[in-house]
Amino acid sequence: MSRSDRFFESIKNTARSGNLARPRLFGILNLTPDSFSDGGAHTASPESSLEFAAQLVADGADALDLGAESTRPGSGAVPANEEIRRLLPALKLIRARFPDLFLSVDTRKADVADAALAAGADCVNDVSGLQFDPHMPGVVAAHHAALIIMHMRGTPETMQTPGNLVYGDLIADISAFLLEAVEKAVRAGVDPARIMLDPGVGFSKNDEQNMALIRRAAEFRKLGFPLFYGISRKGFIGRMYGIPCPADRDDATAQLQLDLCRAGVEALRVHNIAVTLRAITAAGF
Repeated sequence: MSRSDRFFESIKNTARSGNLARPRLFGILNLTPDSFSDGGAHTASPESSLEFAAQLVADGADALDLGAESTRPGSGAVPANEEIRRLLPALKLIRARFPDLFLSVDTRKADVADAALAAGADCVNDVSGLQFDPHMPGVVAAHHAALIIMHMRGTPETMQTPGNLVYGDLIADISAFLLEAVEKAVRAGVDPARIMLDPGVGFSKNDEQNMALIRRAAEFRKLGFPLFYGISRKGFIGRMYGIPCPADRDDATAQLQLDLCRAGVEALRVHNIAVTLRAITAAGF
């Protein structure tokens, strides 16, 4: 059984228990100089990236999500060759150190995904929802990889423009987008049993809409796929709770993640694994 199959089977097994179980925690490893939260903090060398990855695992991460292109609001695209240059040395070291760990790569580009999957990644986390690169579904399928499909309108440069924040029905519109992307992936040969869906908190959403996606997370259960949420340290948390520094938002993040646990969300993308794990364990998950 592959790492992906073991990972998704573990989700199914907890669902069969009949109880809301602890979600899988994806530790965030940003390999960018300009991430909104910790830009450049773990990019001094591949060895320093490995050291931080090892700390995330020691803190309780079930998986890691590696990204080499910032997709914060307003950010521009990074050339594929630069993204690969940032990503692969750390990825190879992490795979060698943790041969059984589920590794996801946060990228919109098929060439980057192809290189990362060949180097040992298990999953592509495409924040564009398969809109940015038409070759992405075929690459994921060719590697028999897992896929996280996120909802977003436009690009990081344009996603917060007023026109991209208007919805007829927030949940229905996002659901339709995600199911259309699933169909695209499956037509290309991606195994539907290896797909997770992300409603895209912070991407082409205002603060009220972001909170609605958290409070109404259970409504996405009808789509029939595991749910993946990334709310960690995001700007709307800072604005709502008056916390300007992203690194100070971990406790507030953890409290909102409890709502996602209660909704049965299967996976959370997290900066501070230790804080999140303490909070959800204390709440009985």
